[in-house]
Parts: sequence; structure tokens; C-alpha cells
Amino acid sequence: MRILFAGTPDVAATCLAALADSSHEVVGVLTQPDARAKRGNKLVPSPVASLAKERGIPTLKPADAKSDDTLAWIRETGAEVAAVVAYGQILDARVLSSLTHGFFNLHFSLLPAFRGAAPVQRAIEQGLSQSGVSVFKLDEGLDTGPLARQEVQEIPPLATAGEMLESMGAHGAQVLVDVMEAIEADSLTLVEQPSEGASYARKLHPDEAAIDPARPASDVAAHIRAFAPNPGAFASVRGARLKILGVGAAEAPEGMILAPGEFGVTKKKVFLGTATRPIELTIVGPAGKKHMGAADWARGARLETGERLDEENAA
Repeated sequence: MRILFAGTPDVAATCLAALADSSHEVVGVLTQPDARAKRGNKLVPSPVASLAKERGIPTLKPADAKSDDTLAWIRETGAEVAAVVAYGQILDARVLSSLTHGFFNLHFSLLPAFRGAAPVQRAIEQGLSQSGVSVFKLDEGLDTGPLARQEVQEIPPLATAGEMLESMGAHGAQVLVDVMEAIEADSLTLVEQPSEGASYARKLHPDEAAIDPARPASDVAAHIRAFAPNPGAFASVRGARLKILGVGAAEAPEGMILAPGEFGVTKKKVFLGTATRPIELTIVGPAGKKHMGAADWARGARLETGERLDEENAA
């Protein structure tokens, strides 16, 4: 079957690779325009665009996916169906009706829960231990179309959003291939989404990434995991921003009692006090430096037990 693919980030590239390696033919790729790099101000293609170039797949990077030129290009590809994964633009009715079998989107939640831009991150932020992947046929609503497939996936207790997206991308890629095969075999049954249980997962914003150590340990840990790796939960230490990108399962040594925002340091571990109990910090990102182990950072910074987050973070 001839497939059009629409997607942009790394997780979408994983799905593009799976489709390109399947028995189907990916005849065209839609992705976002090249973006400015954070360093160097150079234009950089999306992960999907880079992979499409490697595979020799015709690619379009429209600023407006609803334009007449984009619609004409989609039709010229000769695609029969489209697979969409984190494309980043709204597709209107003209586009959605342009292919014989329509457009099928892979979403990283058990719809109708967590419709929107950040389903994995918001599920982790809420402390959930289970989510899943859904493939549905796109309509003009926000993730409201009928379901083609759903599969449950567990969220491990310490998993970050980045780790879960990588895992769910690999899982979802195979589900997406299965849906394409069912369409080709004319054996796909669509089921309307339930009317109950809908929720919205708004995009993460850097302004909400600050850590609040006055909250319970489970909430602080979930916040850190949800915002890792991007935009990264952060705190202020000695007047500089410190990203905190991972938590561990270790318990603080007996007798180490920490106030919210207070550090506890051992030879191999770093702990942060919260409203209920200390949590172990595993990965940090000091300002202007690469991510590193929290213990390595603490040794280099000569951090000592009793030192605290700056006043804006401490209780």
C-alpha cells in the first residue's frame, strides 16, 4: 500500500523507519520546516526530514499544511492512506479527505484520556502507572476520531517522559504498521471513542517547570520525571539554574532528616528534602554544562549536606 507519512520529532522518525521497512511503500513525507538550532543559529532539519533524506523519500516542509500547494503535492504522491505521528500542524477537512483511506494518527495515550500535545508527560505528572498507545482516524476535532487500535503500556515507577516516549514510539510503530496492514486487507473496524473519560494534556511550558520542594515526595518526583528531558524541571542553586532530570529509588541514610529544599549528600548519592521524605536525585544539568550524574555534580561543586535550594525554591 502507498503511504504518506506526516511527522516531525525523533519518536515520529522511529515510526517512519518501521513503515519504510515494512511491506508498504512510503511515497512521501510531510514534516515541519527546518528550525533554528539552539546553538549556532543554523537551520536544522527535523529528525523525520533527515531520515526521509537518507531513505530517498520525497519530502515537503510546508509552513502551512492547509495550503493549496500542500494539498496538490499530497495528491501527486499517489498515496492511498496517511500515517501521522506528532506532525505539529493542524490538517483541515480538505486534506483529511484527499486520500482514499484517510489519515490515521498514532497518539500516546488511551484515548479519550489525555488528548492534546503532551499525553505522556501529563500522565507521568499525575503519577499514573499505566498508559498506552492509540491509533485513530483523524477528523477535524482534537484527537476525537474513531479508534482503530489501542494497546496498554505500563509506566515504570522511575521512567521519565523521554524514556517513555522512546519505548512507546517503538511499540506504537508496530501498532501503526498493523493498522496499515488491516486497511490493506480491508479488515479494519473503527470504533467511536467513549463519551466519558476525556481529558486534555496541554503542552508543557517552561514557566511551570520549577520544582516545588514543599510538595510531597511523590509529587516532586513525578514532576521531575514528567519534564525530563525537555524542558527539564529546574531549581536555583547558588544563584544558578540547575536542571534536575532524573530520580532514583534509594532511601536517605538512617538519621538523614532534610527540610524541604535541603540537600543531603553521601559519597555516591544526592538527596533532596520534600514535604514528606527525601528523594534521590540521579541526573542533573548544571547551567552551561552537559547532563551528568548528581553525585558527580555534587563532588565537583563541593556540595554539602545542609545546603539548600535558593529561596525561590526552598520552603
